Amino acid sequence: MALADKDEAGVELRKLNWRRDRAAVLGFQYEIYETNFPGCIVDDTFIRDYSLTLRDALRNPNDSLLVLEKDGQVVGFVWMSLVSTLLDTCVGYIKNIYVAQELRGRGYGRMLLEAADEWFQTHGATKATLDASVDNEQAVGLYEHVGYRTTRLRMEKPY
Repeated sequence: MALADKDEAGVELRKLNWRRDRAAVLGFQYEIYETNFPGCIVDDTFIRDYSLTLRDALRNPNDSLLVLEKDGQVVGFVWMSLVSTLLDTCVGYIKNIYVAQELRGRGYGRMLLEAADEWFQTHGATKATLDASVDNEQAVGLYEHVGYRTTRLRMEKPY
């Protein structure tokens, strides 16, 4: 789906508008972080800091943010970034992705990831990367379905 086109269910993919979409995208962070990071508590400080980071990303040409809108409501989003690593000069990185629970399993996550692929390739990225919680089996399944594979493991040791 091209930007600003609507599918048969009336879902539109478009660029994030700060004034119009900020509250919805910030609201998604509760589920994203508290579900995927056990013990994480999304509080007012978290939301304030995330809001500032998101606003900065909108001004950065190495970042792009898209939202899914259905019936005038934002129901999903993806935050894409171009990063350099020690091994690659330009890698696409999915910083955050979300689809409302009631729309999961209908191809909207795939739609967001395909839009990210297009943006990354247009901007010279040699590959796309993302982080996923091993406990989020539905998301991991989606990522594998669209071609992501595990290349590294991040391990933690709690104190």
